[in-house]
Amino acid sequence: MAAGVLPAADRRRIAALADRSDDALGVRLLRGTPTNEARSEEHLADLSRRATSFGAALADRASGAPAAITVVERDGGLAQGGLLARYGSREHRVELFTDTVDFCERLVDDLGWRSWFPAGSVRAAAVEHERAHHLVTVDRSRDLRAALGLEVLRFRRFRRFGTVAGADEVAAHAFAARSVRLGRSPLLLTAAAQAALATRTGARRAPTTREN
Repeated sequence: MAAGVLPAADRRRIAALADRSDDALGVRLLRGTPTNEARSEEHLADLSRRATSFGAALADRASGAPAAITVVERDGGLAQGGLLARYGSREHRVELFTDTVDFCERLVDDLGWRSWFPAGSVRAAAVEHERAHHLVTVDRSRDLRAALGLEVLRFRRFRRFGTVAGADEVAAHAFAARSVRLGRSPLLLTAAAQAALATRTGARRAPTTREN
């Protein structure tokens, strides 16, 4: 996708996503995740802020630490609906799809967002996003649940917190933004890429450019 290939009207429409705050984009992600349909906007906004704070704090604690993951680059992400990266917990391996990385890098140029997402930052953010999933999966899942504060059981001093679908994604985006020092959350670029892929394919519903 070369710079300027989006029709002007589509470029303006997609660029307008930047008018939404990162918090609003986090709510948008949670709202679109199954099991969150009945939650109020206020509750989702609170959960998004809590997940974002957790992810940013986790990035600060993990700064300079070995990644402890293996990154394997391959093609074929666009054919899977815009898959950017995927984490395998069994082998602690990240599959990074270079065609989707290239697509997103050129989209950044097309939208004039290079000051927020410097050259090479799409790849770096995708890897850091998956590193966040690795850290949460290995030993931070309980911490994330506690940070979200969704209490499902209390008995005297014992408390159990529930999971919130999509919160790990919000946290991982915040982790990546802090680790790579981005001007905006990768949530913005993800939303733009979904819209751009839908425009390119003529799909009525946007594909799911994503990290897993």
